Amino acid sequence: MAWVSKCVNRVLQLTHGRTTAFFVAFFIAGHAMALTGKLTHEYVLYMIGLGGLVLGHSFKEDWAAAKLGIQPEPPPGGPDADAKT
Repeated sequence: MAWVSKCVNRVLQLTHGRTTAFFVAFFIAGHAMALTGKLTHEYVLYMIGLGGLVLGHSFKEDWAAAKLGIQPEPPPGGPDADAKT
């Protein structure tokens, strides 16, 4: 199971975060469903809604950082975390 952890950490390093990795997983799942003929409009609408919410949140954070000088704190843990703590 160490290879799963290694793969997950590699994906998180490449995508620079869990949200992007989340959307990459949904992107792959959507294409797999399209190839098998099981892609529905509900899934597409769900991803549009979810993507819009994430985009809005990202815009809000960027606006707050630019206007108010607020820098969001990185979440604890992740692939770059110190293993000793």
